[in-house]
Amino acid sequence: MKKLVRDKIPEFATEATYRELPKEEIELALKNKLIEETQEVVEAKTEDNLIEELGDVYEVLTAYLKFKGVSQEEFLKLIATKRDYKGGFTKFLEMTTED
Repeated sequence: MKKLVRDKIPEFATEATYRELPKEEIELALKNKLIEETQEVVEAKTEDNLIEELGDVYEVLTAYLKFKGVSQEEFLKLIATKRDYKGGFTKFLEMTTED
């Protein structure tokens, strides 16, 4: 199985082999890891596990932003701009459409 792992995993998971990804493979690896971690959020069975998995999503997102050269400040400003225009996700609205 090939997947992106945290930096310190090779220190204690010695049964696997590891390689540093070339730049052209990093973005796809980050996208796939984001999908993997998000699926683990969906599958979380306990509140503690949910928070842990959300933390993993945050770690991947942070790594992705760093890879893209986007600062946290710039990212949060973009989010605030979109929230001002379209709102956030605090009213828990569900949209239905006729097909």
